[in-house]
Amino acid sequence: MKLRTLTLLSTLLLILSILPAQAKEIKIGYINSEKILNDFQDYKDAKQLLGEEEDKYERQALQMELDIKNLEDEIEAQSLMWSEEKRLEKQQEYQNSYLRYQQFLQEIWGPTGKLYQRNMELSKPIIDRVQDVITRIGDEDEYDFIFDAGVGNLVFAKPEYDITERVLEELSKK
Repeated sequence: MKLRTLTLLSTLLLILSILPAQAKEIKIGYINSEKILNDFQDYKDAKQLLGEEEDKYERQALQMELDIKNLEDEIEAQSLMWSEEKRLEKQQEYQNSYLRYQQFLQEIWGPTGKLYQRNMELSKPIIDRVQDVITRIGDEDEYDFIFDAGVGNLVFAKPEYDITERVLEELSKK
């Protein structure tokens, strides 16, 4: 992150040093993407929907854990009374249940799991829309640069250059 900030500052200094004194002023603005997303109703709705889907998966995982625990308790309590064949069958059932549970966790919460994919599916159109609004504002108001303070690249900026509320206003226009 420090490297990106230094690179950004170096680039800005280079641009500023190359421009002749009579060149037009550079117009810079910034937004706070975290605030935009947290205040944008479409994003809130998508986040809530994703949370509901995650809750459903968590309930499934908890039920699977309970089933595995019950099977483990049954094996502990009954194994001495079972035949060797029955004990091996129950141990295999336990192992299969545990493997299905682990596979379920990976399918849902893994790096390319269903929740990750669903999050991308829900958030990409919203992020694209936010980016379109920022680009339109940048073009209409002739900004040379618009930075994002929400990701920590902006160390200092005067509040009058913050266009976050303008972006939110544009987003609220459906």
